[in-house]
Amino acid sequence: MNNKICKLLVLALGFFTAGCASTPTVDNGNDDPGEGANRVVYDINDGIDRYLIKPVAEKYADYTPGPVREGITNFFDNLTYLNVIFNSFLQGKVNQGLSDVGRFAVNSTIGFGGFFDPATAWGVPKHDEDFGQTLGVWGMDEVAFIVLPLLGPNSVRDTPGLATSALLNPL
Repeated sequence: MNNKICKLLVLALGFFTAGCASTPTVDNGNDDPGEGANRVVYDINDGIDRYLIKPVAEKYADYTPGPVREGITNFFDNLTYLNVIFNSFLQGKVNQGLSDVGRFAVNSTIGFGGFFDPATAWGVPKHDEDFGQTLGVWGMDEVAFIVLPLLGPNSVRDTPGLATSALLNPL
């Protein structure tokens, strides 16, 4: 009987210790090598957004009529559309690039410098291309995630696109 109890205790001990075994972690490719710095920059950006940008934006929305806000948004969208045109061609999307040139021309002339958007009413499609996408078409991987001061989250691949966008922006 003593032998039987010993065997049961050894078996029970085996079950308990098996529960302590661990499996190796699987690398899912989502690690963020700059997580510490990204969190600090995010917190700074969040504070600036919460205590400066948001109150200014709310006052702007309170005191600026909707049609005026829409016109201002259209104007800046039209100016930054030069970046879309440039990247459409760099990605080899010639027909799309020509359509983008047409959209820009219509909104810049008939739309009074872009304050109005007749191109949308006429069915001219609006595209969204940037230099980060162009680098992707050319074969560059997304690489790592980075949070930039005041500009927010980006991938390392998208970061050079901020400079090319700035060069193409007339303002």
